[in-house]
Amino acid sequence: MLSIVKCPLVGLLAGFSLCAAALAADVGDFKDPIDKSKLTFPLKAGETETPTLKKFKITGVNAYRDDNAAIAKGKELYEQWCLVCHNADGSGKMGPSLISKEPAYKQSLSDPGMFSIIYAGATGAMQAFSKRDLSQDEMLKIVAYVRTLAK
Repeated sequence: MLSIVKCPLVGLLAGFSLCAAALAADVGDFKDPIDKSKLTFPLKAGETETPTLKKFKITGVNAYRDDNAAIAKGKELYEQWCLVCHNADGSGKMGPSLISKEPAYKQSLSDPGMFSIIYAGATGAMQAFSKRDLSQDEMLKIVAYVRTLAK
């Protein structure tokens, strides 16, 4: 008979490995939604990389999801840039649903994935917002707002 020995360190390391793997998978979504190439995010002239944006690019964690002021700004930006194609509630119109559990782009289920789609664009009418008058920090705030729509 096989005996199992409980070891807190093994459990801790296993939990850390699972957490690290999940985090790595999220950051792995920093890729072009069309050709799957790894994206880099050079700043535009005059654009500042906020501490929140910098941390997001390293960890894949969007701290704006817990920031009511950032979510409010994300809503304002969503209404300006996204609403016409994705509907006020994110259910989709000309563009796909942003709240579906079965999205047009699976990578949009993670914050790095949705950020990458906004940044680089996608098929159809979705243009790269990196070429528009929208900063990467503002894109991150839009992602934070969109996540409130799914609740």
